[in-house]
Amino acid sequence: MSASKLLTHLSVWAGLWLAPLVWAANMQLGQILPYADCRSQLHASAMTSFVGAALTIASGLASWLTPRKLTADREEHRANADFGSAVSALSAGLFTFALLMQGIAAMVLTGCER
Repeated sequence: MSASKLLTHLSVWAGLWLAPLVWAANMQLGQILPYADCRSQLHASAMTSFVGAALTIASGLASWLTPRKLTADREEHRANADFGSAVSALSAGLFTFALLMQGIAAMVLTGCER
């Protein structure tokens, strides 16, 4: 498989593999950053959630737009790419929503609550 085909396949499925990774990293940072937020009032938890949401939006857009750029020889390959891009974009949308809700919660709560 050539490098361009591999990159195309990765970008079709980017919303399905990158968005959960960003969300998982944000969940782990959500266990650590509230202590820093309590001391500094910097809202680092909210910032990381919103940056993660931007990354997941980008991965969803990459997944959604990639098959439209494909010039596949076979119609079957095109249908598979369309299905994969739709599933990936919807998955990225779901994780974007979760990250936005975590960011809003981090803005409301200061991190000093016990």
